[in-house]
Amino acid sequence: MTSVIRFVALSLLPLCLACILARGVEPANPARRLRVGVVQMALGRTIAEKQQRILAGISSAAARDVRVVVFPEGALRGIDGDQPALVEQAVSAIRQAAREAKVYVVFGGATYSMKLRREANWMQVIGPDGREVFRYEKLYDNHRATMPGVFLIDGIPCSAIICADRWLRGVEEIPIQQGAQVSFELSCNFATEWVAPFGWYWYVPRALRNNVWVVFANTGNKVSGAPDDPAARHELRHGHSAIIAPDGRITAAARDDVEAIVVADLDVSQATRTAALTRAAHPALRKFWEAGATLQRGGTVEAPSLKPLTAAEADITLATAQVVDDLPSMQTILARARATNADLVVFPARAIDETALPQLQAAARDHRMTVVVGTEHRRAGQRYNSAFVIGPDGSLLTRYDQLSATPPFQPGDDPSAMWFRVKGVPAVVTIGEDTLWTELAELAAVAGAQIHVHLDRDPANDPEAALRRLQVWSNLASFQTFTATANVVGSAIWDDLRDAEERRAEVQGLPRPNTGAVEVYSPFSANLVVRAGPNAPFITATRHVGARNRYHPARTSNFNPQMDAWYRFGAAIVCPEEPTRP
Repeated sequence: MTSVIRFVALSLLPLCLACILARGVEPANPARRLRVGVVQMALGRTIAEKQQRILAGISSAAARDVRVVVFPEGALRGIDGDQPALVEQAVSAIRQAAREAKVYVVFGGATYSMKLRREANWMQVIGPDGREVFRYEKLYDNHRATMPGVFLIDGIPCSAIICADRWLRGVEEIPIQQGAQVSFELSCNFATEWVAPFGWYWYVPRALRNNVWVVFANTGNKVSGAPDDPAARHELRHGHSAIIAPDGRITAAARDDVEAIVVADLDVSQATRTAALTRAAHPALRKFWEAGATLQRGGTVEAPSLKPLTAAEADITLATAQVVDDLPSMQTILARARATNADLVVFPARAIDETALPQLQAAARDHRMTVVVGTEHRRAGQRYNSAFVIGPDGSLLTRYDQLSATPPFQPGDDPSAMWFRVKGVPAVVTIGEDTLWTELAELAAVAGAQIHVHLDRDPANDPEAALRRLQVWSNLASFQTFTATANVVGSAIWDDLRDAEERRAEVQGLPRPNTGAVEVYSPFSANLVVRAGPNAPFITATRHVGARNRYHPARTSNFNPQMDAWYRFGAAIVCPEEPTRP
């Protein structure tokens, strides 16, 4: 059993910290146990102030037998950060504190870069002997910085991410492929990056799709809901630091935005990396991951030039229907969808028997719309979890077999079968656990996909399952696409088409763009437009789709030019030829 205890920090501290302690059963092998303490500290103005707060956090965490003390992005950052001597003096003090407490210290800093002509973030890991174990510079700030790799804490392979670098797959996931079992993220997130209906929506899916521990250290506030400088509302942060197990469980977390220490015992043997290795071993993706590792190490990879798919701008109406095993109802749904001017109707995975496809094709032809439906497909004595795409003329445009399938289904082997078009707009379809194989969604976006439909058949609808589904779908839909996720419960439609404008508004303090009505607005991920419920199993949404998906290179190579060939290489794998035009 895991317990959570909240208590006031030791009186010796110059700042008051709440402490959340989660203790698990002692692992059989003590060498595989790692006690981590995340210090969720508030922003400060000077290097000296930040130094004292870091030293206090080290002392408090060490008093709780913590082995690794983790601080947020920019923990050592101040208005006087352009004075190298001050920064070096502070780092020396942190080294000494680590040596005296016999702990590892993971912390972020920011200093002015003459080369970049602006402030740039970096992070360091200091060992119990006071020496530097690891350092990397944030690529979102210094795009030509060295790619971070794996470092060891008590012999345990680890990796690290600084805030927005989480959106660079080479930073987030290649070190895990190389052996990292603990993924640290140091952030200083805006308050608006916490979207309560989605919870830890970046971090739970990372743990799940890689089967690693995720340690999220974020900045908090001295007073809940109030920036440290009342005149700078933009400085409000959201806190919610957390430690997440390889199966996606929240092991320990700060449940608010105030200063806290979050402590948990990590049984590192649970971090098997099974999901990460399975993705990389798939025949369709193995060369992609091998190419990424080569580039990350500074090598070269031959990759074709990229010409993203384009289309004429169009208004697209997506619809999902939570109907399975009922062909007459599905035919009725298509008539209803036609009345709402739907262009595409999506049914869940394994919604009908393949023998019923001809009747569904006839209905699609009668109502002149594109239909995506899941069926079990049999070939050469093998079973496949498949999606059939039917064009508005009733023809079969493609059959995609789930790449991530597990027994009793055979995994598919052709990601290029994902593709089709709706009113000329490039689209892809995925199924089931493909939702955690987000490289498929990302590479499709790089290649030009602007519509993504995902089919599932997960009946679990308890609060925890429903939240996890939203978290995973939110990640899948966050590649500047218009996305429909069809399931037997909780189907949803997502919009990330104006991602760049939404982010810019939050970062620059501008008015939010008019993205249309949404159920949940999430400026740093896809917006949840509408969700199906018990009394609303059929949902629709309409968005204006532009001429092309601008995700690449704006969110990829522009920040990580070292990996440009990787994106082009991957896009050629998932989309080697022009998809069918209905």
